[in-house]
Amino acid sequence: MYNGIKLIRFIAIRYADPICAIDLTDKYLLYGTMLGTAACYLINQKKLITLSETQEEHISGVKIQENDNPKDNKMYVCIGDDKINIYNSINENYNEIPKFEQKNNYPNENEHFQKCEKCFPMLKNDYFVRTFIEFPPDTKTGSNMYDTQCSVKKLLNLSEPEITRIIKMSNYSVPFDFDGKNYIFIDFLEEKKRIFNIFDFESGNIELTFEIEKCKEKIGHISLLKILKNDLIFLVRSYNICEIRDMKFELKKYFNYYGNEILAFDIIYTDENNFESLKIILLDLKCNVILYHYKENKSEILFNLNNLEVEQVIKDQRFFSMGYPYYIKVSKQYMAISSDYGCVLVQHVPF
Repeated sequence: MYNGIKLIRFIAIRYADPICAIDLTDKYLLYGTMLGTAACYLINQKKLITLSETQEEHISGVKIQENDNPKDNKMYVCIGDDKINIYNSINENYNEIPKFEQKNNYPNENEHFQKCEKCFPMLKNDYFVRTFIEFPPDTKTGSNMYDTQCSVKKLLNLSEPEITRIIKMSNYSVPFDFDGKNYIFIDFLEEKKRIFNIFDFESGNIELTFEIEKCKEKIGHISLLKILKNDLIFLVRSYNICEIRDMKFELKKYFNYYGNEILAFDIIYTDENNFESLKIILLDLKCNVILYHYKENKSEILFNLNNLEVEQVIKDQRFFSMGYPYYIKVSKQYMAISSDYGCVLVQHVPF
């Protein structure tokens, strides 16, 4: 144990098959990879169950649904933009691959074939979002605006109808987040012009268009972004500067006292009814895990991955040398961190 952090397990993955989706509770760790592996680790049983070895597309999102009755527990595995596998009756005593139900996102394979290359799928909160962007055929193509279809399914209630909206977006748009109402994306236009957009799914209107280059701060590259409660946004810009802004893109708080590139983050409210209890957990390139306390507006290093009892050969290979997207996920008791060669699962002290 190091600084109250206990290594539970290092789960190895295939070489060059990085984790691209992760979810975590105090009982289960669920993850998916680029080649389509989906696996569930039963924490109390110390048991790893492989749900799939490969799929035709990458795992674009995973979600654990825990209920009062363990027999009603479910795990959702999103396969690219095409399908969603729903694994039923996950419980701590399961010894085999559970049965699953498959939901298709397209009425037929022909429509999937026509739309797949344009689709940007993402799982945000409980919402599976597919944005059909008119991506340019090559880098010489100029920026243009298009009527872009965006479809949303509520993952935990797939019986509800899918909601579709048409949004005016550029062919160089990057979607960032969706919270059930607000959809945030950035348009990259000519002459290094970036437009920060908030689209309201309820009204069907863009509520904010803000030219980032007109901001009084030099924003730099925006790598990570998340909608918070209380109409606030957390973002990472210039690779290591962390900020909380409002829905008008006005700065409210600024932090990151350590200066290393931020690779991933997660948020947790220690009291769901109190926004001031917000904690942001950051992972940086130097293997530090940093905890930010919103109320006190202060940061602290919780631990460094190199100080855990992971095999030395894994440390020698370095955790983040391949430049993949990386992920960190936090529950009340545990923390899961993806790396080049596997997933680190640790138990942490209460925040």
